[in-house]
Amino acid sequence: MFEAVKIIYQNRDWITVVFLAILIVLTIAKVVHNERLSRTNTFFLSRKYLSIYFNKEKRKLLNGFQILLFSVQLLVLSLLFFLTNVYFQFQDELLNFRGYLLILFLVGLYFGLGYVLGFLLAYLFNFKEEYSKIVFEKLNYFNNLILWVLPFLFISVYLKYYNKLFFEITVVLFMLLLIVRYVLILSMNKKLIYNNLFYFILYICALEIAPLIIVLKLTF
Repeated sequence: MFEAVKIIYQNRDWITVVFLAILIVLTIAKVVHNERLSRTNTFFLSRKYLSIYFNKEKRKLLNGFQILLFSVQLLVLSLLFFLTNVYFQFQDELLNFRGYLLILFLVGLYFGLGYVLGFLLAYLFNFKEEYSKIVFEKLNYFNNLILWVLPFLFISVYLKYYNKLFFEITVVLFMLLLIVRYVLILSMNKKLIYNNLFYFILYICALEIAPLIIVLKLTF
C-alpha cells in the first residue's frame, strides 16, 4: 500500500493535468450543452429523456456533445485502469505517464474497433436502426456511469488517508453501475433481442469480445 501511495504521489502532477483536462471538457459541454449534460446525469434514474434524445440524435450519433463526453470517458476510464494497476501491480511497466498514455491508446482502440465492427455488421445484415438504438443507449448510460464515478476517482487520488480503501470502493461502484447499465439495456431491448437472438449473439461476440481479444493480444 505504501508503495502504491508513493507512486501516486510521484505521478500526481500529470494526474492533476488529466483531471484538469476532464474538467475543461465538462465545462465546455456545460456551456454548450447545459440541459443535455444535466439530463445525462439522470439516465440511470429515468429513461424518459433517453428516448427523447434518441429520436433527436439517431441520424447523427457522433454529434458534438457525444464527442465531448466520449473524450471524458476515455480519460476517466484510462485513469481508473492506471490506478488499478498502481494499487494491484499487474504491470510494472505501466506505472508512469507513458503507461497511462498506452492505456489511453488501448482503451480508445477497443472502443474504436467495437464501433467499426458494429457498423460493418449492421450494414451487412441490415439492422442499422437497431444497432443505432443499442449504441446510443450504451453510450449514454456509460456517460452517466462516468459522471457518477468521476468524483469518487478524484477523491481516491487526493485523499490523504485510506486512499486505497476508497479506490476499492470506487472500483466496486464502477462494477455495480456497469452491471446496472447492462441490465437496463437488456430490459429495454428484450423484445428486440428475443426476435433477433442470432444477431444479438453475433453482436456480443463481435463488439464486446473480439475488440477485447485484439487489444489483449496487442498488449501481451
